Amino acid sequence: MGRESQKELEEAALSFLSAVDTDCGLDAALFLRRTGLVLASWTREGIRLDIVSVMAATMLASIDTIVETLGGAIPQSVAVDAGDHQIVATKVGGQAFLVVIAPKTVSRSVVRKTIRELVAHLASVSKRIRAETDLTARQQRVNVRPPR
Repeated sequence: MGRESQKELEEAALSFLSAVDTDCGLDAALFLRRTGLVLASWTREGIRLDIVSVMAATMLASIDTIVETLGGAIPQSVAVDAGDHQIVATKVGGQAFLVVIAPKTVSRSVVRKTIRELVAHLASVSKRIRAETDLTARQQRVNVRPPR
């Protein structure tokens, strides 16, 4: 997803849950705005979504700042090992990002595959919305000719 519109983000959020594989051992999959606002999420029972979402946004912003301060390019994706868990955050366009949290017992390849599938799903939704928007715009165009 490039510069996504509000409509694209809303449509992507609505379809997000259908793309999450809840049987692969994840603790959480979140689609968030850069501010930490939850667009869509799936979590195992008992996870405080309000805390996880804001802290995930803070983590991503902090890592971006650290890397930028060191003179590096801001990363598209960040992976963090934290105790018994792993957290992977991937930017989706300029306004949103995905976070997948899983126990370390879930292989890193499963977590990365989940991220890739979710990004592909969101990109296809975005592409479909743009095509519909372009079609609507073309249908609404009016050709005006100057008087003779």
